[in-house]
Amino acid sequence: MNIKMDKKAADKILSLYWFIIIVIVAVGIVAMVYAFYHHPYDVRKLEARILSNDVADCLSQQGKLNSLLFNNQGKFDENFDLMHNCHLIFSTEDFADWKNHVQYFIKIDIYNSKNLDSSVFEIQKGNKNLISSCNIQQNKKYKREAECLDRSLFALDNSGNLYLIKIKSVIKKSEKNVE
Repeated sequence: MNIKMDKKAADKILSLYWFIIIVIVAVGIVAMVYAFYHHPYDVRKLEARILSNDVADCLSQQGKLNSLLFNNQGKFDENFDLMHNCHLIFSTEDFADWKNHVQYFIKIDIYNSKNLDSSVFEIQKGNKNLISSCNIQQNKKYKREAECLDRSLFALDNSGNLYLIKIKSVIKKSEKNVE
């Protein structure tokens, strides 16, 4: 009889230790997950890169300028609809009054390779106020300002003229991506 009583007491003590170990492991897992996921990921730089890549792919396929950029006379078409032709959508989720303020800006300057001083064609879409963030961050990096990305590429038109395309992508969205 004593042997059975001691075994029951030992089982109770062992199950108490198992319960304590499970609680310690669970608290450790919760603490690690909280520490890892507590701060949001700042993906604005990646988002700016994706935006500039999409625009570059739209404007130039295999090193040739998109034919939609030109009108019937062979000049750049001032009515080129970047948003429609490149399938861009600048709408965002409803977060911190984003519906009322566009969180994106894209600027495209196209230069003839014979004269790189002045652009022959320019397109700007989105919130033009965001460009000031790029000017502010030239000397020092500020987390709350928009992320800016500059990209350049060369492309040929159908006549064989070489053009330099400069793309500036700006993404704000700091209210959600930065703490």
